[in-house]
Amino acid sequence: EDISIKISDEGGGLPRSHMPRIFSYLYTTADDTLQLLSTVAETSDFGKEAPLAGLGCGLPLSRAHARYFGGDLQLVSLEGFGTDAYVHIPRQGDREELTE
Repeated sequence: EDISIKISDEGGGLPRSHMPRIFSYLYTTADDTLQLLSTVAETSDFGKEAPLAGLGCGLPLSRAHARYFGGDLQLVSLEGFGTDAYVHIPRQGDREELTE
């Protein structure tokens, strides 16, 4: 009934104390160096690998998109290891639509 996508990383995870705030806009756990490289004044579409990384917009916008389509985004993090993100979106249509 749903389409589910799991995205995993082994980037060290998040402490449980951060979990209540991870979907707040502009909340970030990125270090100061990454934030300095990602400032809006210095960003460009060219010459930077991820100009918007670490600004605290990715998770809230991703969850908003999932919810817009009737789904949700959930994170499960294990501090010291990594994080799993689960995106669930309701499947549209049915099997007969695919054969016609």
